[in-house]
Amino acid sequence: MSQIEQLQQAVLGHITNPNLTLPQKQLALAQLAESLVPRHPYGEEVERAFDQGLLHDMFESQCPFKPRYVLPDYAKAMVQGCEFLEMAPPKDLDEALNFLSILYLNVPSVTGYPVFLGHLDQLLEPFVDGVSDAELEKALTLFWQRLDRTLPDSFVHANLGPQDSRVGRMILRVDAALGQSVPNLTFRYQQGVTPDDLLRRVTDNIIACNKPHIANHEAIDAEFDRGYGVVSCYNALPLGGGSHTLLRLNLRRSFELCDGSEQDYIGTVVPRCTELVASAMAHRIRFLVEESGFFQHHFLCKEGLVSLDRFTAMFGIYGLAELVNQMMDALGESGRYGLDRDATALGERIVAAYRRQIDHLEMIYCQGGLMRFHSQSGISCDADETAGTRIPVGSEPDPLSHILACAPMHQYFDGGISDIFGLDPTIRHNPGALVRLVTGGFGMGLKMFTANLADNDLVRVTGYMVKRSDIDKFRTEAERHNSTCLGAEAVDVVKILERQARVISQEQHPVSLWR
Repeated sequence: MSQIEQLQQAVLGHITNPNLTLPQKQLALAQLAESLVPRHPYGEEVERAFDQGLLHDMFESQCPFKPRYVLPDYAKAMVQGCEFLEMAPPKDLDEALNFLSILYLNVPSVTGYPVFLGHLDQLLEPFVDGVSDAELEKALTLFWQRLDRTLPDSFVHANLGPQDSRVGRMILRVDAALGQSVPNLTFRYQQGVTPDDLLRRVTDNIIACNKPHIANHEAIDAEFDRGYGVVSCYNALPLGGGSHTLLRLNLRRSFELCDGSEQDYIGTVVPRCTELVASAMAHRIRFLVEESGFFQHHFLCKEGLVSLDRFTAMFGIYGLAELVNQMMDALGESGRYGLDRDATALGERIVAAYRRQIDHLEMIYCQGGLMRFHSQSGISCDADETAGTRIPVGSEPDPLSHILACAPMHQYFDGGISDIFGLDPTIRHNPGALVRLVTGGFGMGLKMFTANLADNDLVRVTGYMVKRSDIDKFRTEAERHNSTCLGAEAVDVVKILERQARVISQEQHPVSLWR
């Protein structure tokens, strides 16, 4: 079969797929066309690393025409209006919600939908004076439904907090009531700023629908100037900018490059792998900035809603657990990553070595000349590697031991990290324990807290969420959320429904079972 015949068959396959909606078919056809862009070779050594599975391209083209993640300064837009979209600054709540809804449809990302909806409580709070609670609830309910129906992608992400606000509390109420997978949601918590009863409202929402994530705002904000947003899969990025690209390094495969010793891995493999990722990143970034025309012509750039000097690039890793376990086997040791103190400490030393190496590499067109280090939260087809620096699915210890194992890793990642703590539904009888687990985890160094109750319809996949009921529907017919197909694959391949659902007990005694 000729190449053109193969292309025709692929096109026909998308067109006739009964499990895709019409917009999903159009997106698939557009992505197919993008994949046919003439190759822009990385270079022999990098190409070999991709072919061997050492590097993973996250399904991005070698010739990107838009940044992977874009975080517009929505507050600036609402003050100055948007000339390109012919929108004046909003003057009341209805106009503000309309303004944002229109702007979102014109914000690009790797998925075709905006990955960042802004700090919604801060954006909307100035418009609620004189609006009754009933009016606010109705307006935000309709807005939340509109987001889910017009942006049907679970990587769409909104932020709240850390300050208290009527809007923030009402969004939490609406989100729990609707139980939608879109938008994804992060609450940015800061001790002394976020009221205790608001944190309890947030954890009660987690118990109700596994949302939101809770970010350690003080720890994350210290790594950014002029603000940040949490987007897509726990990615922490500069506000008013974003990330040009994301490449990830398969740590399981990197073991093949060393003699099995820690000394050889850190001394030889870490520098080599870091250079390979950096070379591929620079290749993509140079095309995006110098040839694609995005930063010269897109209205977000021309109107100052994003700026090139606020962009970075994300160096992602995954499969740490498998790398550590291979190295323990080579040493004749039986300890497993996340369950054994020595094995987990080895993992931390490896992560620290990568962070040191990354910090010494200058990256073109990146804020401060630096990439950001990201514990990549996996994709649905990862059959042999555990996401990021997580403990493998099905072997997670009790919540306290889990936090003690994971928390030390968080300090090394300035581009986002996540661990998913599986909770038994009995937490509903002891909701205060979840509050203590969050604050205690942040005290131990967690930057992000994410929980998954085993019996909720909304289930965590990697950083995004899908409904179990939507997955069941997708098995037999089209389902309108783009992410549902990925969630179904993650159920089959990654076995996400086999996460250990643990009971929280003795939550004030963190020695737990950790040895």
